[in-house]
Amino acid sequence: MDGLTGLYNSRQFYRVIDEERSRVLRYGQILSLLFIDIDDFKMFNDTYGHPEGDEALARFGKLVKRSLRETDSAFRYGGEEFVVLLPMTGKMAGVQLAERIRSAFAEEKFLPQPEQEVSMSVSVGVAQLRGEETAEAFIKRADSRMYKAKQTGKNRVVFEP
Repeated sequence: MDGLTGLYNSRQFYRVIDEERSRVLRYGQILSLLFIDIDDFKMFNDTYGHPEGDEALARFGKLVKRSLRETDSAFRYGGEEFVVLLPMTGKMAGVQLAERIRSAFAEEKFLPQPEQEVSMSVSVGVAQLRGEETAEAFIKRADSRMYKAKQTGKNRVVFEP
């Protein structure tokens, strides 16, 4: 577990994604993945300090946990990056969840300094596992969608058509 966010860590993510991928292949199920990055987090951290950055990460972790079903799993991938595995969930249902997370976080208000209210945002990439695709390729596709969200303006969800 990641002590700051209350989410699983990246080591656990690699264990769970392999298990979920095996389940998909064995039973013909579906699996979607969200790759999430907090926009401009380094600037926030540099401007307001690490304690405020830690508070933002912790609040984001709680928000994600509240958004998930019991069968879903969320992980702190590293730094300000997060991944969410959605078993038995198609891409469009994954997009809907990603939008809920994105909009809920954009509504969060942070007070890093007295009387200074700050909002933050996330960029999210969504992918659905394709056939016998490797876990690495699956992760890379979701990650590339997240980077496209950042390149096209941030604070958005991008998925493959």
